[in-house]
Amino acid sequence: MSDALIDQVLREWPPGYGGVERVAHELACAWGGTVYSFDAQNLAFEEQDVLPVGYPRKVLLRTWPVARFVLPLPSRCLWGLLRSTRPLHGHLPSPGVLLVLLLAKLMRPARKVSAHWHFFLHHDWSLKGVFFTVYQWFALSQMNRLSMVVTTSPVLAQSLVQSGCRSERVHVLPCCLSDEQERNGLMVPLRESGEGEPLRVLFIGRLDSYKRLDWLLQSLTRLKSSWTLDVVGDGPRRLVFEDLSNQLFSDRVVCFHGRVDEATKQRHLAAADVLVLPSDRCNEAFGIVQLEAMASGIPSLAFECERSGMAWVCHLPSLAWPQTQSTLHEVLEMLAIDPVFRQELGRQSRERYRKLFSRTVWNKQRECLFS
Repeated sequence: MSDALIDQVLREWPPGYGGVERVAHELACAWGGTVYSFDAQNLAFEEQDVLPVGYPRKVLLRTWPVARFVLPLPSRCLWGLLRSTRPLHGHLPSPGVLLVLLLAKLMRPARKVSAHWHFFLHHDWSLKGVFFTVYQWFALSQMNRLSMVVTTSPVLAQSLVQSGCRSERVHVLPCCLSDEQERNGLMVPLRESGEGEPLRVLFIGRLDSYKRLDWLLQSLTRLKSSWTLDVVGDGPRRLVFEDLSNQLFSDRVVCFHGRVDEATKQRHLAAADVLVLPSDRCNEAFGIVQLEAMASGIPSLAFECERSGMAWVCHLPSLAWPQTQSTLHEVLEMLAIDPVFRQELGRQSRERYRKLFSRTVWNKQRECLFS
Protein backbone atom coordinates (compact mmCIF):
# COMPACT_ATOMS: atom_id res chain seq x y z
CA MET A 1 0.00 0.00 0.00
CA SER A 2 1.12 3.58 -0.56
CA ASP A 3 0.32 6.72 1.33
CA ALA A 4 -1.78 7.93 -1.61
CA LEU A 5 -5.51 7.69 -1.00
CA ILE A 6 -6.13 4.72 1.25
CA ASP A 7 -9.81 4.59 2.25
CA GLN A 8 -10.97 3.57 5.70
CA VAL A 9 -14.17 2.25 7.23
CA LEU A 10 -15.13 2.27 10.92
CA ARG A 11 -18.17 2.18 13.16
CA GLU A 12 -18.07 5.64 14.74
CA TRP A 13 -17.68 9.14 13.34
CA PRO A 14 -14.01 10.21 13.37
CA PRO A 15 -12.15 11.86 14.98
CA GLY A 16 -14.46 11.38 17.97
CA TYR A 17 -13.22 10.91 21.51
CA GLY A 18 -12.39 7.19 21.49
CA GLY A 19 -9.10 5.51 20.70
CA VAL A 20 -10.37 3.83 17.51
CA GLU A 21 -11.55 7.13 16.09
CA ARG A 22 -8.31 8.90 16.98
CA VAL A 23 -6.24 6.22 15.25
CA ALA A 24 -8.41 6.39 12.13
CA HIS A 25 -8.13 10.18 12.18
CA GLU A 26 -4.33 10.18 12.29
CA LEU A 27 -4.14 7.63 9.49
CA ALA A 28 -6.58 9.66 7.38
CA CYS A 29 -4.49 12.79 7.90
CA ALA A 30 -1.52 10.89 6.46
CA TRP A 31 -3.33 9.08 3.64
CA GLY A 32 -5.89 11.62 2.52
CA GLY A 33 -8.39 8.93 1.53
CA THR A 34 -12.09 8.93 2.30
CA VAL A 35 -13.24 7.75 5.72
CA TYR A 36 -16.55 5.85 5.68
CA SER A 37 -18.45 5.52 8.94
CA PHE A 38 -21.71 4.02 10.16
CA ASP A 39 -21.94 6.99 12.57
CA ALA A 40 -23.67 4.71 15.06
CA GLN A 41 -24.01 7.50 17.65
CA ASN A 42 -25.34 10.07 15.15
CA LEU A 43 -22.50 12.51 15.76
CA ALA A 44 -21.99 13.70 12.17
CA PHE A 45 -24.40 16.62 12.55
CA GLU A 46 -24.38 17.08 16.32
CA GLU A 47 -20.81 16.78 17.60
CA GLN A 48 -18.13 19.38 17.08
CA ASP A 49 -14.85 17.81 15.97
CA VAL A 50 -12.21 17.96 18.68
CA LEU A 51 -9.40 17.60 16.14
CA PRO A 52 -9.10 19.39 12.77
CA VAL A 53 -10.39 17.28 9.88
CA GLY A 54 -9.01 17.83 6.39
CA TYR A 55 -10.06 14.60 4.70
CA PRO A 56 -13.42 13.60 3.15
CA ARG A 57 -15.91 11.66 5.27
CA LYS A 58 -19.05 9.80 4.26
CA VAL A 59 -21.83 8.18 6.29
CA LEU A 60 -22.89 4.68 5.30
CA LEU A 61 -26.57 3.79 5.48
CA ARG A 62 -26.99 1.27 8.28
CA THR A 63 -29.44 -0.67 10.40
CA TRP A 64 -30.68 0.76 13.68
CA PRO A 65 -28.22 -0.01 16.55
CA VAL A 66 -29.29 -2.97 18.68
CA ALA A 67 -26.91 -3.60 21.61
CA ARG A 68 -24.28 -1.58 19.67
CA PHE A 69 -24.73 -3.92 16.68
CA VAL A 70 -25.11 -2.31 13.24
CA LEU A 71 -24.87 -3.62 9.68
CA PRO A 72 -24.62 -1.75 6.37
CA LEU A 73 -27.71 -1.32 4.23
CA PRO A 74 -27.61 -1.21 0.42
CA SER A 75 -26.83 2.29 -0.82
CA ARG A 76 -25.02 4.10 -3.61
CA CYS A 77 -22.29 5.06 -1.13
CA LEU A 78 -21.72 1.44 -0.09
CA TRP A 79 -21.73 0.28 -3.71
CA GLY A 80 -19.11 2.86 -4.62
CA LEU A 81 -16.95 1.80 -1.69
CA LEU A 82 -17.16 -1.90 -2.62
CA ARG A 83 -16.44 -1.31 -6.31
CA SER A 84 -13.46 0.97 -5.71
CA THR A 85 -9.94 -0.23 -6.49
CA ARG A 86 -8.35 1.87 -3.74
CA PRO A 87 -6.79 0.06 -0.79
CA LEU A 88 -9.29 -0.26 2.06
CA HIS A 89 -8.44 -0.35 5.77
CA GLY A 90 -11.16 -1.26 8.30
CA HIS A 91 -11.19 -0.80 12.07
CA LEU A 92 -12.31 -3.71 14.25
CA PRO A 93 -14.10 -4.86 16.34
CA SER A 94 -17.32 -4.20 14.47
CA PRO A 95 -19.47 -6.82 12.71
CA GLY A 96 -20.58 -4.22 10.19
CA VAL A 97 -17.02 -3.17 9.34
CA LEU A 98 -15.95 -6.81 9.06
CA LEU A 99 -18.81 -7.46 6.62
CA VAL A 100 -17.74 -4.50 4.45
CA LEU A 101 -14.13 -5.72 4.38
CA LEU A 102 -15.13 -9.25 3.38
CA LEU A 103 -17.51 -8.00 0.68
CA ALA A 104 -14.82 -5.67 -0.70
CA LYS A 105 -12.36 -8.56 -0.88
CA LEU A 106 -14.96 -10.87 -2.43
CA MET A 107 -15.87 -8.37 -5.14
CA ARG A 108 -12.25 -7.55 -5.99
CA PRO A 109 -9.93 -10.38 -4.83
CA ALA A 110 -6.82 -8.49 -5.95
CA ARG A 111 -7.72 -5.39 -3.93
CA LYS A 112 -5.59 -4.61 -0.89
CA VAL A 113 -7.97 -4.91 2.04
CA SER A 114 -6.57 -4.77 5.58
CA ALA A 115 -7.92 -4.67 9.14
CA HIS A 116 -6.89 -2.76 12.25
CA TRP A 117 -7.46 -5.03 15.27
CA HIS A 118 -7.79 -2.57 18.13
CA PHE A 119 -8.78 -4.88 20.97
CA PHE A 120 -10.21 -8.25 21.90
CA LEU A 121 -13.72 -8.28 23.28
CA HIS A 122 -14.39 -9.19 26.89
CA HIS A 123 -16.03 -12.60 27.36
CA ASP A 124 -19.05 -13.09 29.61
CA TRP A 125 -22.10 -15.36 29.61
CA SER A 126 -24.76 -12.76 28.96
CA LEU A 127 -26.71 -12.96 25.71
CA LYS A 128 -24.74 -10.04 24.31
CA GLY A 129 -21.48 -11.55 25.57
CA VAL A 130 -22.17 -14.84 23.80
CA PHE A 131 -23.00 -12.99 20.58
CA PHE A 132 -19.75 -11.03 20.68
CA THR A 133 -17.80 -14.20 21.48
CA VAL A 134 -19.21 -15.84 18.35
CA TYR A 135 -18.50 -12.69 16.33
CA GLN A 136 -14.90 -12.55 17.56
CA TRP A 137 -14.34 -16.21 16.74
CA PHE A 138 -15.66 -15.62 13.23
CA ALA A 139 -13.62 -12.43 12.78
CA LEU A 140 -10.40 -14.20 13.77
CA SER A 141 -11.17 -17.01 11.33
CA GLN A 142 -11.41 -14.47 8.50
CA MET A 143 -8.26 -12.45 9.14
CA ASN A 144 -6.09 -14.66 6.91
CA ARG A 145 -8.34 -13.77 3.96
CA LEU A 146 -7.19 -10.15 4.21
CA SER A 147 -3.98 -8.61 2.94
CA MET A 148 -2.76 -7.62 6.40
CA VAL A 149 -3.81 -7.26 10.03
CA VAL A 150 -2.47 -4.30 12.01
CA THR A 151 -2.63 -4.12 15.79
CA THR A 152 -1.36 -1.76 18.46
CA SER A 153 1.16 -3.68 20.56
CA PRO A 154 3.35 -6.80 20.55
CA VAL A 155 1.01 -8.26 23.18
CA LEU A 156 -1.99 -8.12 20.85
CA ALA A 157 0.09 -9.30 17.89
CA GLN A 158 1.08 -12.41 19.83
CA SER A 159 -2.55 -13.01 20.82
CA LEU A 160 -3.63 -12.76 17.17
CA VAL A 161 -1.00 -15.30 16.09
CA GLN A 162 -2.06 -17.62 18.92
CA SER A 163 -5.63 -17.27 17.65
CA GLY A 164 -4.69 -18.54 14.20
CA CYS A 165 -3.59 -15.45 12.28
CA ARG A 166 -0.52 -15.99 10.12
CA SER A 167 2.44 -14.28 11.74
CA GLU A 168 3.66 -12.81 8.44
CA ARG A 169 0.34 -10.98 8.05
CA VAL A 170 0.25 -9.50 11.56
CA HIS A 171 2.01 -6.17 12.07
CA VAL A 172 2.34 -3.74 14.97
CA LEU A 173 1.65 -0.02 14.69
CA PRO A 174 1.28 1.57 18.15
CA CYS A 175 -1.15 4.43 18.64
CA CYS A 176 0.14 7.98 18.42
CA LEU A 177 -0.62 11.53 19.45
CA SER A 178 -1.40 14.36 17.09
CA ASP A 179 1.40 16.80 16.22
CA GLU A 180 -0.09 19.41 18.53
CA GLN A 181 -0.61 17.01 21.42
CA GLU A 182 2.97 15.80 21.12
CA ARG A 183 4.39 19.33 20.98
CA ASN A 184 2.37 20.42 23.99
CA GLY A 185 3.38 17.36 25.99
CA LEU A 186 7.08 17.55 25.23
CA MET A 187 7.12 21.25 26.14
CA VAL A 188 6.05 20.48 29.72
CA PRO A 189 9.09 20.79 32.01
CA LEU A 190 10.04 17.63 33.89
CA ARG A 191 8.76 17.74 37.47
CA GLU A 192 10.93 19.07 40.25
CA SER A 193 11.24 16.86 43.32
CA GLY A 194 8.86 18.68 45.64
CA GLU A 195 9.41 17.61 49.24
CA GLY A 196 6.38 17.59 51.50
CA GLU A 197 3.79 18.17 48.76
CA PRO A 198 0.79 15.84 48.29
CA LEU A 199 1.05 13.26 45.52
CA ARG A 200 -1.00 14.61 42.62
CA VAL A 201 -2.82 11.66 41.02
CA LEU A 202 -4.70 12.02 37.73
CA PHE A 203 -7.36 9.87 36.06
CA ILE A 204 -8.50 10.61 32.50
CA GLY A 205 -11.15 8.53 30.79
CA ARG A 206 -14.77 7.65 30.27
CA LEU A 207 -16.50 7.03 33.57
CA ASP A 208 -17.77 3.54 32.81
CA SER A 209 -17.65 0.27 34.73
CA TYR A 210 -14.61 -1.30 33.06
CA LYS A 211 -12.48 1.80 33.72
CA ARG A 212 -12.50 0.79 37.42
CA LEU A 213 -12.12 4.22 38.95
CA ASP A 214 -13.56 2.55 42.06
CA TRP A 215 -10.37 0.45 42.33
CA LEU A 216 -8.26 3.59 42.26
CA LEU A 217 -10.39 5.25 44.93
CA GLN A 218 -10.16 2.16 47.15
CA SER A 219 -6.38 2.00 46.68
CA LEU A 220 -6.03 5.63 47.72
CA THR A 221 -7.76 4.89 51.04
CA ARG A 222 -4.74 2.76 51.95
CA LEU A 223 -2.14 5.51 51.48
CA LYS A 224 -0.50 6.94 54.57
CA SER A 225 0.95 9.92 52.71
CA SER A 226 -1.10 12.90 51.55
CA TRP A 227 -2.48 13.00 48.02
CA THR A 228 -5.04 14.59 45.70
CA LEU A 229 -6.95 13.07 42.78
CA ASP A 230 -8.25 14.88 39.70
CA VAL A 231 -10.81 12.97 37.63
CA VAL A 232 -11.16 14.17 34.04
CA GLY A 233 -13.95 12.68 31.94
CA ASP A 234 -17.63 11.88 32.00
CA GLY A 235 -19.80 8.83 31.51
CA PRO A 236 -22.75 6.75 32.71
CA ARG A 237 -21.22 5.90 36.10
CA ARG A 238 -20.06 9.35 37.10
CA LEU A 239 -22.67 9.74 39.85
CA VAL A 240 -21.83 6.27 41.19
CA PHE A 241 -18.14 7.15 41.40
CA GLU A 242 -18.87 10.54 42.96
CA ASP A 243 -21.06 8.89 45.62
CA LEU A 244 -18.31 6.36 46.36
CA SER A 245 -15.75 9.15 46.66
CA ASN A 246 -17.98 11.03 49.10
CA GLN A 247 -18.40 7.88 51.19
CA LEU A 248 -14.68 7.15 51.33
CA PHE A 249 -13.29 10.65 51.83
CA SER A 250 -14.66 13.43 53.97
CA ASP A 251 -12.33 16.16 52.73
CA ARG A 252 -12.01 17.56 49.21
CA VAL A 253 -9.11 15.46 47.99
CA VAL A 254 -11.01 14.17 44.94
CA CYS A 255 -12.23 16.57 42.26
CA PHE A 256 -14.45 15.55 39.33
CA HIS A 257 -13.93 17.94 36.42
CA GLY A 258 -16.15 16.28 33.80
CA ARG A 259 -15.32 16.42 30.12
CA VAL A 260 -12.86 19.21 29.34
CA ASP A 261 -11.23 20.67 26.23
CA GLU A 262 -7.72 19.75 25.11
CA ALA A 263 -6.08 22.82 26.64
CA THR A 264 -7.62 22.13 30.06
CA LYS A 265 -6.65 18.48 29.87
CA GLN A 266 -3.08 19.48 29.09
CA ARG A 267 -3.01 21.73 32.16
CA HIS A 268 -4.10 18.80 34.32
CA LEU A 269 -1.34 16.67 32.82
CA ALA A 270 1.24 19.38 33.43
CA ALA A 271 0.24 19.60 37.09
CA ALA A 272 0.09 15.86 37.84
CA ASP A 273 2.73 13.54 39.33
CA VAL A 274 1.26 10.26 38.08
CA LEU A 275 -1.54 9.06 35.81
CA VAL A 276 -3.46 5.90 36.71
CA LEU A 277 -5.37 3.87 34.11
CA PRO A 278 -7.03 1.18 36.28
CA SER A 279 -9.04 -0.65 33.59
CA ASP A 280 -9.58 -4.36 34.16
CA ARG A 281 -10.67 -5.62 30.73
CA CYS A 282 -9.08 -6.21 27.36
CA ASN A 283 -11.55 -3.66 25.91
CA GLU A 284 -8.87 -1.21 27.05
CA ALA A 285 -5.99 -2.51 24.97
CA PHE A 286 -3.65 0.48 24.77
CA GLY A 287 -4.78 3.65 26.50
CA ILE A 288 -3.73 6.59 24.32
CA VAL A 289 -4.00 8.81 27.39
CA GLN A 290 -0.88 7.03 28.64
CA LEU A 291 1.03 8.52 25.71
CA GLU A 292 -0.19 11.99 26.67
CA ALA A 293 1.12 11.44 30.19
CA MET A 294 4.45 9.97 29.08
CA ALA A 295 5.07 12.77 26.58
CA SER A 296 4.33 15.23 29.40
CA GLY A 297 6.98 13.58 31.55
CA ILE A 298 4.81 11.80 34.09
CA PRO A 299 4.66 8.03 34.69
CA SER A 300 1.51 6.07 33.94
CA LEU A 301 0.31 3.08 35.94
CA ALA A 302 -1.83 0.38 34.29
CA PHE A 303 -2.71 -3.21 35.09
CA GLU A 304 -1.53 -6.40 33.44
CA CYS A 305 -4.56 -7.78 31.62
CA GLU A 306 -4.90 -10.76 29.32
CA ARG A 307 -4.95 -9.76 25.63
CA SER A 308 -4.23 -6.12 26.44
CA GLY A 309 -1.15 -3.99 25.83
CA MET A 310 -1.86 -1.43 28.58
CA ALA A 311 0.88 -2.71 30.86
CA TRP A 312 3.36 -2.90 27.98
CA VAL A 313 2.78 0.71 26.96
CA CYS A 314 3.78 2.19 30.32
CA HIS A 315 6.47 -0.28 31.38
CA LEU A 316 9.52 1.49 32.88
CA PRO A 317 12.90 -0.10 33.69
CA SER A 318 13.09 1.34 37.23
CA LEU A 319 9.54 0.39 38.21
CA ALA A 320 9.19 -3.35 38.59
CA TRP A 321 5.79 -4.16 40.07
CA PRO A 322 3.15 -6.86 39.36
CA GLN A 323 0.84 -4.28 37.75
CA THR A 324 -2.14 -5.58 39.71
CA GLN A 325 -4.96 -3.87 41.56
CA SER A 326 -3.87 -5.33 44.90
CA THR A 327 -0.42 -3.73 44.66
CA LEU A 328 -1.43 -0.34 43.25
CA HIS A 329 -1.46 1.32 46.68
CA GLU A 330 2.12 0.19 47.32
CA VAL A 331 3.38 1.88 44.17
CA LEU A 332 1.42 5.06 44.90
CA GLU A 333 2.86 5.15 48.42
CA MET A 334 6.36 4.69 47.01
CA LEU A 335 5.84 7.60 44.65
CA ALA A 336 4.36 9.76 47.39
CA ILE A 337 7.30 9.37 49.78
CA ASP A 338 10.12 9.52 47.22
CA PRO A 339 9.89 12.58 44.95
CA VAL A 340 13.38 11.93 43.54
CA PHE A 341 12.28 8.49 42.37
CA ARG A 342 9.11 10.06 40.98
CA GLN A 343 11.22 12.52 39.01
CA GLU A 344 13.36 9.71 37.58
CA LEU A 345 10.27 7.82 36.46
CA GLY A 346 9.05 10.95 34.72
CA ARG A 347 12.32 11.17 32.83
CA GLN A 348 12.11 7.50 31.84
CA SER A 349 8.50 7.95 30.72
CA ARG A 350 9.39 10.72 28.33
CA GLU A 351 12.39 8.75 27.07
CA ARG A 352 10.18 5.72 26.39
CA TYR A 353 7.70 7.93 24.58
CA ARG A 354 10.39 9.40 22.33
CA LYS A 355 11.86 5.97 21.60
CA LEU A 356 8.67 3.98 20.87
CA PHE A 357 5.70 6.27 20.30
CA SER A 358 6.80 9.64 18.91
CA ARG A 359 5.38 10.96 15.65
CA THR A 360 8.74 10.40 13.93
CA VAL A 361 8.80 6.74 14.95
CA TRP A 362 5.09 6.29 14.11
CA ASN A 363 5.50 7.76 10.63
CA LYS A 364 8.45 5.49 9.85
CA GLN A 365 6.54 2.41 11.03
CA ARG A 366 3.45 3.41 9.10
CA GLU A 367 5.41 3.98 5.90
CA CYS A 368 7.06 0.56 6.23
CA LEU A 369 3.72 -1.19 6.75
CA PHE A 370 1.73 0.51 4.05
CA SER A 371 4.37 0.69 1.30
